[in-house]
Amino acid sequence: MKKITSIQFIIILLFVASLYVAAISKDTQPLAIDHAKEQTQILQLIDTESKAFWDKDYNKWAACWVHAPYIRTMGWWKDGGVTVVKGWDERDSRTKGYMKDFPKPNPQNVRRENINVRIFKDAAWVTFDQYGTDTGEPLLDMPGLSRETRFLEKHNGQWKIAYAGWLLEGNKQ
Repeated sequence: MKKITSIQFIIILLFVASLYVAAISKDTQPLAIDHAKEQTQILQLIDTESKAFWDKDYNKWAACWVHAPYIRTMGWWKDGGVTVVKGWDERDSRTKGYMKDFPKPNPQNVRRENINVRIFKDAAWVTFDQYGTDTGEPLLDMPGLSRETRFLEKHNGQWKIAYAGWLLEGNKQ
C-alpha cells in the first residue's frame, strides 16, 4: 500500500474543505418581496411627500427624504427652465426658503396616472404622469401635466426619496 505524502494529504484536505465550503455556501434564496405591500408603501410615501410640500409641513416633508449628499432633484418647467438641486443640504435650504417665502398652504389634489413601479430589495424606481391645478402660487404650483420620476431607497425598513425628477409640460388635461 502506498503512503500518502504530506503534500498529497494537504491537497486532499484542501479539496475536501473546498467541497464543504461550496456545499454550505450555496446561494440562499433572498426573501421574497411582497410587491403589492411595498408598492402601496412607496406610493403612499410619494403622496405624503407631495402633500407635505404643498401644505408647507416641513417636518413631514423632510421625513420622506434621504438626508445625504448624493440625493438629487432635477426638473424643467417653462417659467424656470432647468432646475438641478445637488445634495440634502441644498434641497433642505431651498425647501425651507420656499416654505418661508410662501407660508400659506397650497393644497393640490393631483391625479396620478400611468404609474410604473420597479421594486428591488432596498431600492425602487417609479415613473408617473401627474396632473396638478393652477392655484396662482408662482414657485410651487405644478399646473397641468408633469412627467415625474422618483428613485427611492429603503433605510431602516422605511422607504425614502433619493431622487425626484419632473418635466412640467403644462396644460394637457
